[in-house]
Amino acid sequence: MVENLLQFYELFKELREEPAIEELRLAVCRRWAVPENIAIRNACNEQMVMLTRANAPIPQALLIESGADFLLRQAVVVTCTVIESFFWDSLRENVLTIVRARRRGADESLRGISLTLDDYLSLENYTEPDERLRQIILKNFERRTLYNSESIDRIAEILTVHDLWGRVSEKCGQNPRNIRRNLDELILRRNDIAHRADRPDTDEKPSANVDSLSLRTISYPWVNTRISTAKSVVVAADECIREAIQRLERQLRQAREQKLAQQTLKKDTSES
Repeated sequence: MVENLLQFYELFKELREEPAIEELRLAVCRRWAVPENIAIRNACNEQMVMLTRANAPIPQALLIESGADFLLRQAVVVTCTVIESFFWDSLRENVLTIVRARRRGADESLRGISLTLDDYLSLENYTEPDERLRQIILKNFERRTLYNSESIDRIAEILTVHDLWGRVSEKCGQNPRNIRRNLDELILRRNDIAHRADRPDTDEKPSANVDSLSLRTISYPWVNTRISTAKSVVVAADECIREAIQRLERQLRQAREQKLAQQTLKKDTSES
């Protein structure tokens, strides 16, 4: 979806309305099988020519200066939502494995989980111990907004992924400091868009860069660079998380095998 938003921006940017070339207008009328004197609106830019019937007007927002910039802002919002969903879903799907494998060695945020009486009573419907434990943990980890790259650090630590940014840097070939800076700037811009419609702060200088709609200026290169960074982070982090969880799952298998071997040895000893 993010790629589509950027493609639409490239398609619609700097769209302007002007009279259609007569030969083109007549050809479109023949294609539509309508009278040649029907009212048609035309808009174009360096990438495309758009002709519509008068009863299907071209959105005015696309025809003003910086009118297509809303697509860039939407791409910023969607990208941050994807990042949040990825990390929180990774935690939700793997938290039980983490607790089983690490036990008292699990992250402090897992060891310090508390449970109210209402929470306890609401869990009585879960007969499976594993599912009950999962629900207890998830009640303490409701999906929430990522405010900066440090929020990602916290989730990565819980997932037993250490030195996330160094490992991401190795996999995507970017400097860790640049990766974090790009993500922080992207998340901060998302917050500005969500809370202030991307308008400047009231305490900013009047000379702050704004567009024709009095919004902060935004550009395709700025957005595309940070979205590319975010995509690289998610791809690399997914690999790091899978490696960490596979390591924990191996530990659990080995523990089960050792327990089974001990039980078998104990049984053989008692029978002899």
